[in-house]
Amino acid sequence: MKFFKSLWLVSMVIVSGSTLANSFVVKNNQGKAVKGIAVYLQPQFSADVSSYSDNSNQNDVLQKGKKFSPYITVIEKGTSPKFLNEDDITHHIYSAVGPKRFSFKLRAEKAKSDISFNEIGHVAMGCNVHDWMSGHILVVDTPFYGLTDESGTVNFVDLPTGKYELNIWHPQLETRNNKESLMINWPLSEKKVIQVIADMSPIPEQSTLDEFEFLEDY
Repeated sequence: MKFFKSLWLVSMVIVSGSTLANSFVVKNNQGKAVKGIAVYLQPQFSADVSSYSDNSNQNDVLQKGKKFSPYITVIEKGTSPKFLNEDDITHHIYSAVGPKRFSFKLRAEKAKSDISFNEIGHVAMGCNVHDWMSGHILVVDTPFYGLTDESGTVNFVDLPTGKYELNIWHPQLETRNNKESLMINWPLSEKKVIQVIADMSPIPEQSTLDEFEFLEDY
């Protein structure tokens, strides 16, 4: 079993300004922005977060172009995400690893939203029809989460003032539990760049030369 090196997060302060102070930028150990990495904040104080809402948090688990899109979906514990098949062929979605086990067929352009995720953790998914497909659900116990964009940036707004544990997670992050954490105080005075020192293995390519179109009526 591969021994994963320890991951250290180096927090650097860059250009200040009130319009930038709600942002984190995640970069890899080559100094390049990382798209699609999960960032979530866990309050280290008592606070009522039940009213927090951020429309940028998307809970749909899409199948599009015979792949999971996005590769990672982050949801809050106790929620039921929508599995949405935007392809013109049936998928058979199943959980390969994690605290929630499921297996179901999803016909073309249909949706399923009756699976509740009541335990935190990482759920890895596949498709019994298209064996190259892989996707991940990260279940967290906080409403403060997001995925980085093309520039490696994730924004948070209207958070209660206080101390938070900031967590960075990706299934290809080569460290214990695919995650590292550091403490931050909110609000930020300046935008922060977080450099991940550990390696990230390549994301599996969700494509194949073989097309199983004869299984459309599966």
